[in-house]
Amino acid sequence: MVMMMPPAPAPLKLTGIDLNLFVAFEAIYAERNLTRAADILNVTQPAVSNALARLRATFGDPLFERRGGAMAPTAVSQSLIGPVRQALARLRSGLDQRTAFDPATSDRTFHIALRDTSAAMLLPALARHLEAEAPRVQVQCHLVDRAEIAPELAAGTLDLAIDIPQMARSDLSSAPLIADRYVCVLRRGHPAARGEMTLERFVALRQIAISGRRRGRTLVEAALARMGRTPNTVLRVPTFQMAMEVVRASDVIAAAPHLLAQGQDVAIRDLPFPAPTVESLLYWHRNAESDPGSQWMRDELLRLFAGAAGPVSRGGRGKRP
Repeated sequence: MVMMMPPAPAPLKLTGIDLNLFVAFEAIYAERNLTRAADILNVTQPAVSNALARLRATFGDPLFERRGGAMAPTAVSQSLIGPVRQALARLRSGLDQRTAFDPATSDRTFHIALRDTSAAMLLPALARHLEAEAPRVQVQCHLVDRAEIAPELAAGTLDLAIDIPQMARSDLSSAPLIADRYVCVLRRGHPAARGEMTLERFVALRQIAISGRRRGRTLVEAALARMGRTPNTVLRVPTFQMAMEVVRASDVIAAAPHLLAQGQDVAIRDLPFPAPTVESLLYWHRNAESDPGSQWMRDELLRLFAGAAGPVSRGGRGKRP
């Protein structure tokens, strides 16, 4: 018996598809939730549900299936999202480039991905600057998984990202934004804040480790390990702001970037060993190179932080990255 293969589906014609459906598709894919997708698109949830129904009919696939309260993309959906995001990004970039950007009157919203360390150093200065120069401009900050940053920049759901240098990719442009060194922070009045902070004293003091990862060494722990030393870590938290609350309220110490520590009500001492450095880059997608609004925001961020960290080393300790 000869097995007959089912006929291949007829190719879809772009002229027969409402291109607005792809905007809805991208929002559903990003949010995994119809209500949140509707909020982003500024439409009702029934309108998004109707768009999804039309997409399902067009592609002959569910595209999203409910799993644990979320809309999980199917294999067909996963194969579509890349080309859809690239096409929408090119269209948005082309439209943006035709519109002059006036910060004094613009009501544009910029979406920026960044970590809590960068946020603490960046947002106060940026808020003051926007109030004076661009009072109607809005900035929304997001904690985005590092693996998702490049796709979201490509899709235009993120305008900019601030992250470590290791995130570099060929489709992203970048510029150095922050270079800083780690210091020791203690509560004001801590006995160890008086006198020299020796290596023996540092590793003996009760410390808080700061890392968003559940396991693995921090930069400070790795630096000490290279010297054959282990800090007396008694607590581990995911953000620097959590750590500062603990430091101010106890005799536990921490190592933190100098720029961040300067804005806290804490005592600051140099580390008694070559200080680890932290460097962050400003990233944007190459499609946004000529977008006047993106150009303005990039220039403002880089100008605000030009020389903000000062020399990364002091007293011969540490090295400039």
